[in-house]
Amino acid sequence: MKVAFYTIGCKLNQFETEVLKELCEKEGWEVVPFREKADVYVINTCTVTQQADAKSRQNIRRALKNNPKAIVVAVGCYPQVASEEVKATGAHIVLGTQDKYRIIEAIKEFLKQKEPITKISPIKNEFIFTPIEDFTGYSRAFVKVQEGCNRNCSYCLVKKARGPVRSAKPEDVIEEVKRLAEKGFEEIVLTGTHLGAYGEDRDTNLLKLLERLVEIPDVKKIRLSSIEPTELTKELIELITQHPKIAKHLHIPLQSGSDRILKLMNRPYTSSYFEELIHKIVDKNPIIGIGVDVIVGFPTETEEDFNLTYQLLERLPIYYMHIFSYSPRRGTPAYHMKPQVRPDIKKQRWEALNTLKSVKKAQFVSKFVGKTLEGIVEGRPAEKGYWSGLTENYIPLLIEGNYPHLTGKVKQFKILTTKKDKALVKIKNND
Repeated sequence: MKVAFYTIGCKLNQFETEVLKELCEKEGWEVVPFREKADVYVINTCTVTQQADAKSRQNIRRALKNNPKAIVVAVGCYPQVASEEVKATGAHIVLGTQDKYRIIEAIKEFLKQKEPITKISPIKNEFIFTPIEDFTGYSRAFVKVQEGCNRNCSYCLVKKARGPVRSAKPEDVIEEVKRLAEKGFEEIVLTGTHLGAYGEDRDTNLLKLLERLVEIPDVKKIRLSSIEPTELTKELIELITQHPKIAKHLHIPLQSGSDRILKLMNRPYTSSYFEELIHKIVDKNPIIGIGVDVIVGFPTETEEDFNLTYQLLERLPIYYMHIFSYSPRRGTPAYHMKPQVRPDIKKQRWEALNTLKSVKKAQFVSKFVGKTLEGIVEGRPAEKGYWSGLTENYIPLLIEGNYPHLTGKVKQFKILTTKKDKALVKIKNND
């Protein structure tokens, strides 16, 4: 049986799709690209915005069109919060967050009964550790160490979709990282719904976990996914900025530069706190690449509020931004806030920040011309005559030459010049 997957959303979703693929392969099923004709199509959904919902529905319908005789399975966050909407698309199997790993059982049940299946279980307060035997085709390996969120941001459905904070046992994470490193993965990415909350339910924390992981001999780089500003303690900043095994890359959500809007969002910090934090991190290590999330058009956001956000981002020594237009989510406090910002104004503000983003990225990359940075060789060609790579501070690389044999290897790169937001480089030691 041929099974195709489509993933929408975050790195955690991408990791979980790999788990589902491996489950299917162990069953003896063949995983094929989503564009091909398959017997089963699996859409791992997202519900963080209305656009994510729409993209989930679009790809369910696309699968039904690709092969009208196929079984179409929708799993994850969108079914967890709006199962009736997902069922209305025509998906044959609908599984929530807690049930997505029961995909084999559900497909077999459907093949027997030929009746639609919906399983949306309450999310249990326990972490399901999901190791992956091999990340075939990947240059780095991912380890899911945490899931869920205990925060109450007024615009967000993640808590409803993913449940409360649950953390992996430190021993499980350490053993998994050791195993992946022994298989030859030199860079490990730690991922979770709310990574900085790791250990809140286990009387430990992310700092203690990292201090143990950097002692693993075969690991050369550990990269962190998104982490909240209030969770970056003095000790954690010191370890991230100074330890050679921690990638010099952080993604820290800002959301707004207006204190009034931050309060309405129920974000537990001020713009000045955020600004001081970023400068504190960069002062510790100037090579660090910092990305931020920002939302434009939050309910009641005025031109003055937006200007405060723009001016803060313009001042900050950051590398890139993920810009979102506010998306009303039914079931959140922000859904009922008035007035809502007009779509055309949201678009104008998004475009203004997107232009600024291009400037910030170019400025950051250009700082490193003539310098040497550590990074990883990726497993694919880039442009003609170049191979792809990524520095530890998240700059995409165009590597002169052809290096499939070095896929996944951590190397030193001499940056020769820039090309838009990429760096043209040579490997200093390519053996």
